[in-house]
Amino acid sequence: MQPPQAREFSIAVSDVVRRYIEQRFEVIATHQTTEEFLRDLLATSRSALLRHRALLTEFLHQCDLVKFAGMSLTAQNMESLHHSARAFVLETAQPDPQAGTPEAARSPATEKAHDTLPST
Repeated sequence: MQPPQAREFSIAVSDVVRRYIEQRFEVIATHQTTEEFLRDLLATSRSALLRHRALLTEFLHQCDLVKFAGMSLTAQNMESLHHSARAFVLETAQPDPQAGTPEAARSPATEKAHDTLPST
């Protein structure tokens, strides 16, 4: 996670999150633009994904700005993206409480990481 490699980092972290979404939720996420993916997300009944729509929107848009618009990131911004991606995976890896399974307690570290997306 070095600022000169921000573009490569953004590509890698967004690819990991998209592949995870495809495998975990059985939706197409890697062969779509961010806008297509988010539009299709609204049509899904997977409540775990819908609950995280705002986080995913901000995360993917931030990655897109770096990948396609050449925006630079500081090491702290890169760390925030990494923590946000990790928090999303940890939170959605748990069974969906809407399906009748109790939700696992969130750790303070997960809560903090969830709210650390850098602003653009």
